[in-house]
Amino acid sequence: MTRMPLAKSRPAAGAYVLGLAIAGVLLAGCRPHAEKAEGGDTKTTGGCSLTAEELSKATSLTWELKEKRDDHPLETLETVKASVCLYTTADAPQAGSDPLVLRTDTVGGKDVAAVRQDFTDSCTGYDGKVRKSAAVDGAVVCDRGGAVVEGLVGVADRLVSVYFVNADKSTATKLTKKFDAILSAVG
Repeated sequence: MTRMPLAKSRPAAGAYVLGLAIAGVLLAGCRPHAEKAEGGDTKTTGGCSLTAEELSKATSLTWELKEKRDDHPLETLETVKASVCLYTTADAPQAGSDPLVLRTDTVGGKDVAAVRQDFTDSCTGYDGKVRKSAAVDGAVVCDRGGAVVEGLVGVADRLVSVYFVNADKSTATKLTKKFDAILSAVG
């Protein structure tokens, strides 16, 4: 199960579509900005830990960065502030013809341990099992009955939570095979 954007509790499996509707209404419309990459080249990242291009390559779907919010309080840990990025793709429509949404939350410093614990509690609390990512050292994913739609990647002082907001069962099953590639694309 994934976290819904801007909600105070975790959704039931069938509520993923509602998460997309909320995300679309509240977080649509931003455009990525240019940042200086090492060596002086400009790259479009929107300040996020993942680019839409890298996400598209990892999933074979066409993604767009729709929104970025800095210092956004996490819904399950309101004292923790994160850089939140929402990506959408129309290539895998969900119920109601809504686009599929992927969210990244980047935290640092003292908040890393709290987010790791919250991830574990959420995963195991909804009958999932936390396991190591097959492709990324130090990354973990939540496996719920063979479906992986959320994971963590990072080190002691920086952590990125990556999850699909509204993936239906069929989409979750298809994208499980690509989730390690998504985590590998996180910078």
